[in-house]
Amino acid sequence: MSQHVKVKLSIRKYEDNVLCDVVAIEACYILLGRSWQFNKKTMYNGLTNKITFTHKENKFSFHPLLLSQVVEYQVQMRNKRNEEKKGSNLENKNE
Repeated sequence: MSQHVKVKLSIRKYEDNVLCDVVAIEACYILLGRSWQFNKKTMYNGLTNKITFTHKENKFSFHPLLLSQVVEYQVQMRNKRNEEKKGSNLENKNE
């Protein structure tokens, strides 16, 4: 692994910058590794699969999405990408 990127992460009210290793994969996930978990003093509940931590004096909890929520977000992202492609295709034709 020779490349790193700083990713601005925003989930509801939680905002942070995370230094990430770059790995070529076909996925849309950010894997928060052990160093992030250690630095944020996270607490993991294996029963509920929830991660709780404090950032800038605010308490946050990450928990898995329901399958229906994952599908809904994937459809929204696909529609947004398609709209962006249509917009860039129109701009290229007008040039």
